[in-house]
Amino acid sequence: MQQSTVEEALDVLRPGLSSDGFDLRIGSIGDDGAVQVVLEAKPDACLDCLVPEDLMLQIIEQAIRERDESLTGVELLKVGFEGLAEH
Repeated sequence: MQQSTVEEALDVLRPGLSSDGFDLRIGSIGDDGAVQVVLEAKPDACLDCLVPEDLMLQIIEQAIRERDESLTGVELLKVGFEGLAEH
């Protein structure tokens, strides 16, 4: 699994998340084809706007798998969510 392939997939998803105060970045890519994706909440992030975590994982996985079928799984690591309130 190439980092550039994962970046391409995340680039497709970033605009929608960015408009709600979130960003996606690669945490790590394992030799086994597993990818850790970091979902970062900015201070003005809208928690109510975020889809449920299981749906987010499916969306990310599908975007990556469309570019590389060797994907074995996606782990989502949330950063910056402490202290954010739902609107």
